[in-house]
Amino acid sequence: MPIGPHELEAAFAVAPFDARSAQRTMEPAFRGEPPFDADSRTPRAASALAYVFEDDGRLRFPLTLRRDDLREHKGQVSLPGGRPEPGESSFETARREAHEEIGLDPALALEIGTLADVYIPVTHTHLRVHVAVGPAPDGLLADPREVAELRLADLDDLLDPAVRTTETREIRGRPVDVPYFRLAGWTVWGATAIALAELSGRLAAATSGRSTRGTW
Repeated sequence: MPIGPHELEAAFAVAPFDARSAQRTMEPAFRGEPPFDADSRTPRAASALAYVFEDDGRLRFPLTLRRDDLREHKGQVSLPGGRPEPGESSFETARREAHEEIGLDPALALEIGTLADVYIPVTHTHLRVHVAVGPAPDGLLADPREVAELRLADLDDLLDPAVRTTETREIRGRPVDVPYFRLAGWTVWGATAIALAELSGRLAAATSGRSTRGTW
């Protein structure tokens, strides 16, 4: 039976839950070195949004393919997100970035939980992913200035062992075995995969008893 709203909400009520252990299941052994001065300055902040809504009887969330000419994380698959503007909370940043990147109305997103921060060494960044729910948007449109393509991933796929595999990538000049998800036909690795691994673990814990589906 597909994951329902009740089970998604229950995923953030699981206690105790070891978020970092879940994240490490999709974390490469080497992810690059932090900047030389990282020890002397606080990591920068970034926020992303996993907006979950019902589509044709299943729960789905948008993923984006970043343009190849962007300065950071070019050509990678990610959740909509970016860096804060002055005075913004982390969730406000996530909603604003989702609006800018894929046209999601910020008023639709109701936050149900946050995932543990993921440290990104090469940009010395702490990424916080906010999981929100809401109605199916009237239409999502990728901003061509940042997003090359937009697709919807199936939340149920996070529980399918078949979508997890490993490939060898070159990271900072060395070959590294990198675990990744195969979602919506895309290879999802790095910080996004690490965060989604926690969501996967929480969903696995919440659905072990397969409670009754609810509605939003």
